[in-house]
Amino acid sequence: MAVTQLIRYFAAQLNNEGFSMPVKSEYYQPELTLPDLLNRAVNSPNNLFIGYIDEDGALKCQPYRDLSDQAKLIAAGLSRLGLKQGDKVIIATRYNQETVELLWGCFLMGIVPTILQPPMTFSGYNPSVVKLMDVYHQMEEPFVFMSPEVQDSGDLPAAKVLHRGQLDCTGGFPIPHLEADDLAFIQFSSGSTGNPKGIMLSHGNLMVNMDAIRIGLDLHYPDHVGNWMPLFHDMGLIGYHLTPLYCVTFQYQVETIDFIMKPGLWLNMMSRQKITISGCTNFGLALVLRYLKRSKPNPDWDFSAMKALLNGAEPISVKIMQDFTDALGLSGFRPEAMMPVYGMAEVTLAISFTPLMNPSVLTAFDATLLDRENRARPVDPSDPSARILSEVGVALNDIDIRIMDERDLPVTDGYSGHIQLRGGGITKGYYNKPDATAAAFCGDWLRTGDIGFFYDGHLYISGRHKDIIFKNGRNYFANDLETMACSVEGISYGKVCFAANTDRATGYDRVIAFVAGVPDQKAIATFHQMRGLLRSNLGITVDELVLIKSNEIPKTSSGKLQRYKLMQRYLAGEFENRRITADTL
Repeated sequence: MAVTQLIRYFAAQLNNEGFSMPVKSEYYQPELTLPDLLNRAVNSPNNLFIGYIDEDGALKCQPYRDLSDQAKLIAAGLSRLGLKQGDKVIIATRYNQETVELLWGCFLMGIVPTILQPPMTFSGYNPSVVKLMDVYHQMEEPFVFMSPEVQDSGDLPAAKVLHRGQLDCTGGFPIPHLEADDLAFIQFSSGSTGNPKGIMLSHGNLMVNMDAIRIGLDLHYPDHVGNWMPLFHDMGLIGYHLTPLYCVTFQYQVETIDFIMKPGLWLNMMSRQKITISGCTNFGLALVLRYLKRSKPNPDWDFSAMKALLNGAEPISVKIMQDFTDALGLSGFRPEAMMPVYGMAEVTLAISFTPLMNPSVLTAFDATLLDRENRARPVDPSDPSARILSEVGVALNDIDIRIMDERDLPVTDGYSGHIQLRGGGITKGYYNKPDATAAAFCGDWLRTGDIGFFYDGHLYISGRHKDIIFKNGRNYFANDLETMACSVEGISYGKVCFAANTDRATGYDRVIAFVAGVPDQKAIATFHQMRGLLRSNLGITVDELVLIKSNEIPKTSSGKLQRYKLMQRYLAGEFENRRITADTL
């Protein structure tokens, strides 16, 4: 392990015990703001650029100097529009390059942007439209930038919807006076367990966390960073656009929709451009594996340059991670390059990393003890009670982590509880939501809403508090039930959701499985098989199966299941004709 990683590792260990060690890179300066980063990249002697990959795999290079020139034109246009430092703007554009240029035009003016998923249409039910309208009102009706091809603006006032070509970019713009504590960006939460909240990030928040990421990845010139994740998600924007720029390195961007349609674009990019750092959600890994089953691997692929493929943003499936590593291993991908990580937007992005180029630590725990007593006891992976979890490493050098019980009292290592955090990258709160902000903090510690524990110095995430299912005095995590249900023929990853509600008549909790892709004629047999499997392995009884369509499974921009939305529809009676109860078996 390199000296840099050793320093970071031991610093993280101290952080977990409540100490801090200020390990910073030569890039870190506490007074830096985002415009300073762009200037630094422009003045680099290394001819750096952003590479945009189109749907056919063609590469278009934009030097950072050109990005700066385009951003200055946009800043002038924003100024002529009447906007000033501190004003808010929504960016919901289709293509990465137009998003990036508009973003930096805002940063140069001191305007506070947020990036949202662009609606392709405003007709019918469209989650991206619902979120856009929610955020539009939360941000007090700012200008919304969309792509020219989006002709319909729905309920948005036409005067508030613009595309870049409508800006008058003549003249200059006032150079703002920015400080580290100034609000730089609002990242709206994906809404996996509730309505989106605007996470306020200052320039200082961004600098602290990006520097910690740099140390954790040993990220520097001439590293090549590759990305397919959307820029409206914190992992895509901060992890794979802002952080490479902070570290003055090359970056390559594949459009998210193109990756979903053609996962090979990402694989081709990683091989051709000798990508050293990239990332993927569990959803993305599964998508690539399905693609590789349909298409033979390219014999010319070479992934040996990769030193870190960050695996995070949603629960980590050990099996999918291992299958992916095995599949790409035939083309030079090293298993130790797979890096399970943990992060969240409230912390800017990153919380903990597996130490660089170290094999992932996979541990089998007694699921019964973990559920009943919150105790993490290792067992043999072949044990029927085993739940295999991947660690998510150790805290980055700007983060302290503690595990607390329901009364906000600390628990000992080896016991699970509520994960709380503090550090310089953590938001000061949610935009215009003082009650939500107050509820999110315990003193100066952020309540993450995640459940986890330390074991042998490594952090494990075992679930989300709001996705806990209570049944017969025991706690179950929905993602654990979903993982096991996928072993039933006809049920696949991403097509099953578990939730529960309290029966008003009996007062007992009912466990409900929402499943897509199962034909009506096979529904009863599938339900019977799934019930038997979960009862014998986990001791939980599934009370009801609800047949749904694949497009009815609500997900966030990073692929997280929004189980609460299905329950909202269920409780509203929308699935009455698609329910199969245990009484029918």
